[in-house]
Amino acid sequence: MRQSHKKYVSQFQMMGTVIAITLFDPQLALIEASYDYLQRMDQVFSMNRPDSELMAINQQAGVRPVKVSATAFELIHDALQYSQRHADSFNVLIGPLVKLWRIGFGGEQVPAETEIQRRLKLMDLSQVALDASAQTVYLKQAGMQLDLGAIAKGYFADKLVAQLRAAGVASAIVNLGGNVKLLGENPLTVDGRWEVGIQAPQAIRGIPLLQVQMPARTIVTSGIFERYFKVGNHMYHHILDPQTGYPVRNQVDQVTIITAQSELAEVLATVCYFKGPQAGATLIAQTPQTEAVFVDHQQHVIVTSGLQPRRKGVYSIE
Repeated sequence: MRQSHKKYVSQFQMMGTVIAITLFDPQLALIEASYDYLQRMDQVFSMNRPDSELMAINQQAGVRPVKVSATAFELIHDALQYSQRHADSFNVLIGPLVKLWRIGFGGEQVPAETEIQRRLKLMDLSQVALDASAQTVYLKQAGMQLDLGAIAKGYFADKLVAQLRAAGVASAIVNLGGNVKLLGENPLTVDGRWEVGIQAPQAIRGIPLLQVQMPARTIVTSGIFERYFKVGNHMYHHILDPQTGYPVRNQVDQVTIITAQSELAEVLATVCYFKGPQAGATLIAQTPQTEAVFVDHQQHVIVTSGLQPRRKGVYSIE
């Protein structure tokens, strides 16, 4: 261990979660710049702020195109491309369904089938018009809503790490409420590798199911035990199927994606949750420098081929 380095961890609450940025030199100005960046992003993309750019787009659905910032246009463009590529499982227009179910927001209840079907009709990707020259976004039908919750933190993590690197930071950990992105080598280990714990799905926060040793990557987990409600013995979780309008029903508790780009990891975590271990592993095998960890309802762990077992509960990526 390199004793000359210490960890400097800064934590704050924003975007409905706890954000932690770890540096290995005390650089308060960079932490403040990161905080300011995330605060600006919240002002652009929040679904809870009436003055955000995202809310302006949604409020003008069926009325007119809305001119947005370059940042908003970029992320919405990315989200639409992923939605078109993975239309069966990832749809950035899922906002009306999320609002209908209210899972994790209080007042949850199983909606009427007629209401679900009405919301599904508002999720047609062909009804979104992007104009790159005018930098406008237009939702053509009244009631349509963009919801970037399944991709935005990944976008922010990628941008934050790029900003830290540009500022000369050699090593860092950016943790946006469980979306973890690593920068550079770990200065506290001899070989410079990082060891990251993957949360056990049904355990209290901080109890790892396994550890992964790796070079700098991003780690994103999608699971069903953060936001859900029960009616009798039936569990309704927040991962909604854009085809049926109901929570996905399969044998998967959670999926963790390990790759280079955090935005991609966010999308793949949702897509691979839908696909399950077999079809999910096939997709991962086609994606360079990407691995996945699946956990089923019986707490069986299935890992993709690039994760090598080192000892009980510890895997490694070369």
